[in-house]
Amino acid sequence: MKFIITAFMASILMFAGTSNASADDFDYTEVNTFVSKDNWTFGVREYADKDVSQRILRYDFEGNPYRIEYRKIDRAGVGEDWIRFQVKQIKNGAFFFNSRFEHRSREGRENVMRYRPQFGLEAQGQPNLLFGSPFLIFEPHVQYTYDGSNLDYSHLQTFIGTKYKFGSFSVSPFVEVDFDDDFKKDTAFFGVDFKLNL
Repeated sequence: MKFIITAFMASILMFAGTSNASADDFDYTEVNTFVSKDNWTFGVREYADKDVSQRILRYDFEGNPYRIEYRKIDRAGVGEDWIRFQVKQIKNGAFFFNSRFEHRSREGRENVMRYRPQFGLEAQGQPNLLFGSPFLIFEPHVQYTYDGSNLDYSHLQTFIGTKYKFGSFSVSPFVEVDFDDDFKKDTAFFGVDFKLNL
């Protein structure tokens, strides 16, 4: 219960510190579907009312904290290829910290390398059926542009949601709020993750 209250208060403070809602907030929804078997995961990300899609292939190494992932992105007919390497570094109760390194080959744009540390709080287990397992996640992006040799803070993604688990199937509704490089709110939208372990 303390976790739920903490996550709720943090989300209120986060929204209170941002500018007023813009016309672009909540005008599209992200839907992620993942199917896993053994160490492999195949995923699809689609948007309602936004012409962007992702296809995801992931491999989690057994017995260690490493993960490698490939993503094929389609942004209204313009392609990108992402290769991501992740290390799960800290897990202490509800708190976690992961490091993500990502190379992005982008059609018509400069290619970049991103460091995306991901940290936050995740409830352990499913404390109760009504609230599920709440989570609060922060993911800042630091970007290196190959052509211009620039290293800059890019933006911050935040996720507030909860996870409902039903055996090998889980559903996680969430709200994502993104902040620009001046920490001003950029956009906000609803999303949901569907995960199935075979």
